Amino acid sequence: MQKVVAEQQPLFEKAVIVGCGLIGGSLALALRENGAVRELAAVDSNPSSCQFAIELGVVDEAHEELRDAVQDADLIVFAAPVRQTCDLLAELATLPLKKGCIVTDVCSTKVEVCTQAAQQLPPGVHFIGGHPMAGSEKSGVKAATARLFENAVYVLTPPPDADEAAFAKLAAAIESVRAQVLVLEPALHDRVVAAISHVPHIIAAQLVDQVMRLSDHPEHGDLYTKLAAGGFRDVTRIASGNAQMWRDIVLSNRDVIRDLLQDWQSGIAGLLHKLEETEGRGLQTFFHDASAFRDALPTKLRGAVRSVYEISIDAADEPGTIGKVATLMGIHSINLNGVGLIESREEDNGQVLLSFRSKRDMEQGAHVLLVNGFHVYFRD
Repeated sequence: MQKVVAEQQPLFEKAVIVGCGLIGGSLALALRENGAVRELAAVDSNPSSCQFAIELGVVDEAHEELRDAVQDADLIVFAAPVRQTCDLLAELATLPLKKGCIVTDVCSTKVEVCTQAAQQLPPGVHFIGGHPMAGSEKSGVKAATARLFENAVYVLTPPPDADEAAFAKLAAAIESVRAQVLVLEPALHDRVVAAISHVPHIIAAQLVDQVMRLSDHPEHGDLYTKLAAGGFRDVTRIASGNAQMWRDIVLSNRDVIRDLLQDWQSGIAGLLHKLEETEGRGLQTFFHDASAFRDALPTKLRGAVRSVYEISIDAADEPGTIGKVATLMGIHSINLNGVGLIESREEDNGQVLLSFRSKRDMEQGAHVLLVNGFHVYFRD
């Protein structure tokens, strides 16, 4: 007798993704692929995003107006920048919503969004803040992938009086996309993320600003840009983020960031004092402690700053070498994100830099290159 397997019932009949870019599109794909949602709709003010979302099979329907999609939704996810999300929450509060509807977001700051939702959304609608610690150097719905959240920490910030059934349902949906749920209070979330993401972004931008000003020197300014191609570019990578988005993030979390920057100023003052020491014992302790703490950080989980999957290789400086590498990746169906030459190599063993879209691609690419005689170096 043939065994009958019962079809898994979805957690939500209809989910609406508001803002169909990389995060929203990836979440839609992941929820669908893992059977958490039966029907998916998108809302995006950009007609092209709506069209691509349907053509790529990310959603079943797409709308340019919020009111056209949310009336019968069981789950509404705001996947828009924080300022736009606050505006959309105000609009959502004026619309008729299904009783028991769960509303969440993916913003990088939580206090402002959670406070507004608590004040404006009607009774019977459950808001639970969210922040997936996942991202990519790519943007837009065309870059969406169902694997984006695998092994990523996904923070949920429920209110103190959150409906237990609603929270359990949303948490189950997040776990279905293979993310790891972490529950935090909104204020604690904002303090932690400010320290590990927001302030580092500001500092990286400040470092770039300093070198940019030095590069204006009429006699030797070009040296700064030429020699910055190596380690400096890596250290300041996160300064390449969207300026408007980061403006809104910083303004949304300004009080916490102000305190941390003042603490940073105190740290700089301490370093200036250590520079006056003859034997440099204070500097050695400073570098030792920083190195030890950094090396002890977990490597398996994905954090607030997106991971970079890069290796460098020794390759002969002759025609066809880079083409050979690219061909090897293509033969083995490995997604190679970019290839570049490393001119400033103080901290790099290889002179050709390869970047990949995922850790899996990087590891497979390294194996293929090793088998074909290349010396491969992983970059910490």
